[in-house]
Parts: sequence; C-alpha cells; structure tokens
Amino acid sequence: MAGIIIFDFDGTITTQDTINTLASLPTSHHPTETTKGHEKLWEEIVEGYVADHASHTKAYSPDVGSRTTLEQELEYLESLRVPEGASIQKVSQGSLFAHLKEEDFRVFGTKVADDGRGGREQEKERVTLRKGFREFVGRCRGEGGWEVGVVSVNWSRDFIKGVIAQQCGGATDGVRVVANGIKYPEGTIEGPEELGGEVMMTAGDKLRGMRLLLLKGERVGGKKKVVVYFGDSTTDLACLVEADLGVVVADEEGGKLLVTLRRIGYAVPHVGEYKEEKDGRKPGMLWARDFEEVMGSGVVDGLLR
Repeated sequence: MAGIIIFDFDGTITTQDTINTLASLPTSHHPTETTKGHEKLWEEIVEGYVADHASHTKAYSPDVGSRTTLEQELEYLESLRVPEGASIQKVSQGSLFAHLKEEDFRVFGTKVADDGRGGREQEKERVTLRKGFREFVGRCRGEGGWEVGVVSVNWSRDFIKGVIAQQCGGATDGVRVVANGIKYPEGTIEGPEELGGEVMMTAGDKLRGMRLLLLKGERVGGKKKVVVYFGDSTTDLACLVEADLGVVVADEEGGKLLVTLRRIGYAVPHVGEYKEEKDGRKPGMLWARDFEEVMGSGVVDGLLR
C-alpha cells in the first residue's frame, strides 16, 4: 500500500502555532532600525482579531452547544472567513512584511528552528518540531514510497520550508507545500498560485489545498491513492474527515479539536488502540500526541504493508 501523507504545519508538525514568531521577522531582519511601529501594528492586529473572532462567534447561530453535525460545524468554520479576512487585510495594508524577499522568510525559518531567534533570551520564540517527525517522514518515504505534502493557512510557505529543512534536512526534499505567500516588495499576503492566488484561511480552503496535492498522479495502477492526513485544529476538520485515515495531533485527550469531533459524533481513539481493520473496516480517525506515538503504534506498519 502506498499513497500520500499530508500534514498541517502549525501545531501539527510544530509543537505550537508559529504566527507570532513569523510576525517578528521584520524586527529580526532590521535589528538596528526602529521597529516599534511594527510591534505596535502587530499588537493592534492581534487585539483586533481576538475581538472580531469573539464577537463573530458570540453572534453566530447555531451556537457551539447546538452544532451537532459535521455540516453545521463546517458552515461555522467557513463563516470565520470574515474575521480572518479582516486580519489579513490589516497585515497587508500595514505593510508589516514589506520589502522582505522569499529568501528572507526561508532563512528566518531556518534560524528560528536552529537557535530560537537570537539566543537563550529568545528561547520562547524557538520553533520546535513534534517528536519523531523526521523519523516518521523518512520511514514512510524511504520504506513505503509514500508521497508527502503540507497544507497550511500559514502566511509564508517559504518560512515553512525553512523550518522543516533545518530540522529534517534531506528527509523533506521534494515535499510539496501548499500555503500562502508574501508578495515582494509590497508585503501583501497572497494565496497559492495553483489556487488562483486566493488566500487560504478556512477549513474549506485547506480541503481545496489537499485536493490540489492529490491531482498529480491521483491514481496508481488504476487505483485511487490512499490519503493520510495529520492536523491539530478545527481548520483541519474537512481534511481529516475526507482522508482515508485522519490523525488528530493533540497534547491531551481534551484538546479542542477532539472535543469538537466528539460533539459532532466522531469517535477518535488513541493510536495505541489502533487496529488495521475492525469489522472489515479501516479506522477513520485516531489521535496522537506526537509522531513517536504514531510509530510506536501499529499505524506505520499498516501503512508500509
């Protein structure tokens, strides 16, 4: 069996969201220049986003307790395009990333994955990958011939490539990344060219990104490729459900995405309970804390068969 394994980036490949680290690039890139304007702008953008998101969610109907189906939850997630879009527009209009080139984002990604943006005092900014990611990717590609891709609503695919390359090296050569980018020199956020440049923001956008990765060589020997998806947030919901096997990455069993899935009727056992087939059916969804747990279960052996 072979197919394609697709990962979300923030909180899935990495242990935490990286948006604040990415937003610190202008300060890091121009350390001798006045950057208070950038810092103030970013604070305003974050505060505005939190307020807009909370207001939108409070006004949305049906409320969280009344959403009990996949369709209802996906409709709510798609409605978040409003506050998400407003935030992205502020970033673009504020020229937060103006005059930064693709290579700047890639180099910065390499740096923060290496030394935490400047040394011990900036350790909290370090981008750390979840345990076992490199080994998991290397094994699935090397032994099983699986393709690997990344789908993310992160603002910079080059930042993503830099982070992964630093910690995984050659294990990620040829990995396709479908994510947003920063246009030079304006610093505006734009979506993947393959998706017409539309900025990726929602669960539906990520599903379109996943389907894009499946277009090339979707069938092998006349058979549809097996799709495995790893994600940690509600923006991964549509991809996790559509994949042949969805793996929720969570620090604990009470994680937000796991709670959401159970609320809308999905049973999500831990990978430690994995069985390749149960009653003639393959498991639709599992959860794990990291990739070491995945490799310690029977999941990888099942994929490599």
